[in-house]
Amino acid sequence: MSFLSSLAKLSPVAITGFLSFYAPSANALTLNGSSGSWSNTVGGSGITTINNTNGVYSYGQSDTGENQVRWGSPAYSSSLLDKSGLGFAGVGSTSFNSGDIFELGTLSHFNNPIWGGTAASTTDLALSLDFAELGSQTFNFTLEIDETPNIAGTCVYSSDKACADKISWTNAISDQTFSIGEQAYTLELLGFRNTPDSAIVTDFISQEGGTSQASLYGRLNALTPTTPAASVPEPATLSGLAVVGLALAGRSRRNKSKV
Repeated sequence: MSFLSSLAKLSPVAITGFLSFYAPSANALTLNGSSGSWSNTVGGSGITTINNTNGVYSYGQSDTGENQVRWGSPAYSSSLLDKSGLGFAGVGSTSFNSGDIFELGTLSHFNNPIWGGTAASTTDLALSLDFAELGSQTFNFTLEIDETPNIAGTCVYSSDKACADKISWTNAISDQTFSIGEQAYTLELLGFRNTPDSAIVTDFISQEGGTSQASLYGRLNALTPTTPAASVPEPATLSGLAVVGLALAGRSRRNKSKV
């Protein structure tokens, strides 16, 4: 007895359930946590990477705490923490589907007064996402730093005092990909939120003389269509099943009309 002959003996309700079982669904993922590290900082002087874990600072970078890259010649002291720079601290466990917007971590800009000509212009941020289903996946992005001169009346960006700076990125979509079955995905940076309910913005404007922080958000984008697995009926078969289901549904209605 053929597969379709067997299926023809099922009720319309059973066939509907069968088709729903084989309907495509979004790929649910669990993020165990994230982290970010800095490299390839261009321009500036005295470039240093440090890690801050619960207020304990150490040179270099780690999978825990906040990794920072610092640069510049401080205007009013010689302290490493008075340099300008960027920091990234990851998030903990969260679950989402591919295509959903989710939080990647917190970006900080240490906007301290430094002497002109000692600021960095770009730096690379490698975002590592540790998925329960896939292990660790890393996505690279290049951030641009526009540290403006602190001259009153010439500020390029809206400023509380002279003068705010801007952090942005050159590539919103990473070149790195990973696959779930035959489906390839990559990570897209969407922007920043100051609070969970605020709108996402693509520019990070940081006021002079302090530390500005914002949550960074992204989503996983599918790059190619999913190829059905061997155990899943081909589209033509599913079309046949749908026809059978409609025919049986019609026959059921006719039978009921004869009662």
